[in-house]
Amino acid sequence: MSNLKFGGQAAGLEGITVLASHGFDFADLNLNELDKIRREENGMLKAAKKAGMFFVAHAPDLRVDDEAGMRGISEAVQYAERFRPRTITIHPILAPRSNCEPETIGLKIRQIGVLAEMAESYGARIACENTAEDPVDMKAVLDAHPGVVLTIDIGHSELLGDENKSLGFIKTYPDRIGHIHIHDNVGGNTYYEDLHLPLGEGRIDFAPILKALKELPRDITITFEMPRQKAYEGLLWLRERNLT
Repeated sequence: MSNLKFGGQAAGLEGITVLASHGFDFADLNLNELDKIRREENGMLKAAKKAGMFFVAHAPDLRVDDEAGMRGISEAVQYAERFRPRTITIHPILAPRSNCEPETIGLKIRQIGVLAEMAESYGARIACENTAEDPVDMKAVLDAHPGVVLTIDIGHSELLGDENKSLGFIKTYPDRIGHIHIHDNVGGNTYYEDLHLPLGEGRIDFAPILKALKELPRDITITFEMPRQKAYEGLLWLRERNLT
């Protein structure tokens, strides 16, 4: 049996229902839609339980080094306890090119520790997602917080370099891979060229990346970061190529 578990994004009951109908293992809560999730919380929990699905989550796309941003992320992390997600992904933005002063990175690492403590209080882990980072850029936060893990975004890893960085992350931090985002891309010299294409519509060679993930000695959760119908098509695309 494969250690790879697949899911898609959800911000309400409809999302859970669609994912369950396609046999996905889990739902990735889009906490950018916190108000909607609050309104539909009971239905989402019941539908997920009936389908045997579990949860991961993605915190709001805010900055931890901004007071209002940290407040919004903290609120979402605290609320997520109701769903008991395995991981909660944040965008730490730790690439040196994105930070003018070392003090800025230091502040971010301290704030990530605060979030990690909140999440760990109910069994979740904060997972730092690469946007423009190289593997070395994540070392300081992982060294500072042993409970923090990584979300490797395979599509983001195709940007800002000559080769996809995903294998570099997996080989450098095999014990700290907490979650995966999968989508296709065609490369580019800026993070803003991120396209979130369906699988097979870009240039990424997924086979060696998924092979490396299968060799890890634990379950690996993989979210298709694209509309739910395309997510299901992506799952079928992987199955046709024996990559699941």
